[in-house]
Amino acid sequence: MASEYINSILNKDFLQQTFNELAANRPRNSNAPQFSYGTSGFRMESSKLDIPLFATSLITVLRSFYCSEFIGIMITASHNPPQDNGFKTIEPHGEMLPHDWEPHVTAIANAVYEGEYLNFEKLFLLIADDLLKGVALEKSDLKIILGRDTRDSSIKFSTFLNNFFNKLTFLNKKRVNIIDYSIVTTPQLHFIVRKHTLNAENTKMDLPKEYFDAFFKPFITLLAQVNIQSFKKLVIDCANGVGALQLEQLLPLYEENSPSLKLELINTNYQDCSRLNVECGADFVKTNQHLPSGISHESTIKSDVLFCSLDGDADRIIFYCLSKDKEFCLLDGDRMATLIGEFFIEKLPKELLSLIKLGIVQTAYANGNSTSFITNDLNLDVKCAKTGVKNLHHDAVENFDVGIYFEANGHGTVVFNDKFINALSSYNLKQFELFISLVNQAVGDAITDLFIVVAILLLLQLDPKDWFKKYDDLPNKLIKCVVPNRAAFETYDFERKLSKPVGLQEKINYIVAETDNSDGKNRCFVRASGTEDVVRIYCEASTDTRVQTILAKVLDAIRKATDI
Repeated sequence: MASEYINSILNKDFLQQTFNELAANRPRNSNAPQFSYGTSGFRMESSKLDIPLFATSLITVLRSFYCSEFIGIMITASHNPPQDNGFKTIEPHGEMLPHDWEPHVTAIANAVYEGEYLNFEKLFLLIADDLLKGVALEKSDLKIILGRDTRDSSIKFSTFLNNFFNKLTFLNKKRVNIIDYSIVTTPQLHFIVRKHTLNAENTKMDLPKEYFDAFFKPFITLLAQVNIQSFKKLVIDCANGVGALQLEQLLPLYEENSPSLKLELINTNYQDCSRLNVECGADFVKTNQHLPSGISHESTIKSDVLFCSLDGDADRIIFYCLSKDKEFCLLDGDRMATLIGEFFIEKLPKELLSLIKLGIVQTAYANGNSTSFITNDLNLDVKCAKTGVKNLHHDAVENFDVGIYFEANGHGTVVFNDKFINALSSYNLKQFELFISLVNQAVGDAITDLFIVVAILLLLQLDPKDWFKKYDDLPNKLIKCVVPNRAAFETYDFERKLSKPVGLQEKINYIVAETDNSDGKNRCFVRASGTEDVVRIYCEASTDTRVQTILAKVLDAIRKATDI
């Protein structure tokens, strides 16, 4: 049995001692928080993360045994405020932890609050027996890759992980391989883990060279082939996060090639983590539909400048500009998806398009008019997935030969299968082949998505303001509501409807219907956040007044339903 083997190789005394120390510091009562590992892993205020870190460490050990390959742990809270942090595991080929493993890491995290002092070892070994059935454990080495963002707490958590794995694991230390890449973007760690798996690399790689050779050099080559007219300058808001560090390494090489497209980095103070995502970054721009700090309205009116914002761990990106009337033009994930879809239609021969299935995956947060544009103007299939890029990625792979997936927040990428690559090879489309080499298929990546969007706009000679005019967004707004227990909110229909609290969905339906919905455009849904102790309320309608009216009434209904 797996438990017998694990008993023989792990430092059980250290494991139990660590658990007991954590348990002693936490209350065992009905008011204790319940942890849940979701599509973003664990994420919350950093002082509460010791037990989730312990659980993440153990599930990573089991997952490494199971795969007999490198497993990654990324320490980050992405777009969350500086005081938060989190962890998620990364699979050998850059995927996220499988759904059926999530309840097990959640069970380990909650064991402390369930009073499993004496039975912890039994719990852990039962989980091991369940998950490692049939695995040849005697051939499994422990191979783990670590990465972190720029938060102060990330250093402490990284130190814990290095010490924990080396003290916990194999008595024969030669079978432990822990590689710490320190400060990286989340997509870079996905790339690193995948690269180690595909190349059987057991030593630390030169990350900047590997990553930028893979994605940046094709971008430079492509820029040299286009006549840069649609815009002359790109301003990148780095959210005072790790994206600034990585792009600063790229900038000298970019300037050596002297392309006529100029790059300017702003909000680059990653050394001061108290400024991370504060009044800047992709989430700030998307949520507030407002320019970040460091960019003036006057500068955005220039027709030859495109602006964008990364988030704190550089896995999502939002573009924007101002119209001549100083209207804020948000170019979000919906618009990136439609732009990429239009590019494939424009640049691929009709004969090739007839051989493949090209489509777009969105979530419930996608603006209704973007979905209509995909269906009616681009004539492409569109699927709705549950929130979380893990879900979108799965649906894109399952449904399409070329699957474009983006959340409205700017997190997404393109995936293509062998059928598409084989079909493409029959045509002499060198420039298009160069373009698809920009795509990080493993995960949504703000830096590679930046390359993709800029390349498309230049290849199509499309001005950012004309990109914005492709369709008009329905007025919409996303707000948060702090609730006593976000787990009490359960959804169905791709998170567009509530099954619990009982009766709340009926109230939402009534509010939406009674608020002048003659054109059928009103839409509102509520779902629990996967990253914060809140529920999110999204609404769209034909007018801002309707949106505000619906939101106010739904917010009141939530408060009454939860006794806030």
